[in-house]
Amino acid sequence: MAPKNRGALLVIAPLVVALALVWIIYGDPFHIFSSDPQHTGSGFANVPVWLWVIGVAILGSVMAYGISQARRQTHPESNMTQTATSELYRSEESNRKRKGLT
Repeated sequence: MAPKNRGALLVIAPLVVALALVWIIYGDPFHIFSSDPQHTGSGFANVPVWLWVIGVAILGSVMAYGISQARRQTHPESNMTQTATSELYRSEESNRKRKGLT
């Protein structure tokens, strides 16, 4: 496994575990499977505050991880990404012109 993939796994695995734990502890937090019409469709309105705090913390940590990985990109990696993006744009533009969508 590549080091970058290992880092992503270190972020994703706790996220999945946290979601599973919330589901186990709280039951059906979003009332997806609720047969009670009072709770059906209420969604995020009835989610407890502690669950929001955990969600915001997880989202913040994932964003911080993504930003830190983007900043660690070396100059050759950055050039390779830029080249691949340019090639993708060129191929998409040629496909549009070929189909007459321009």
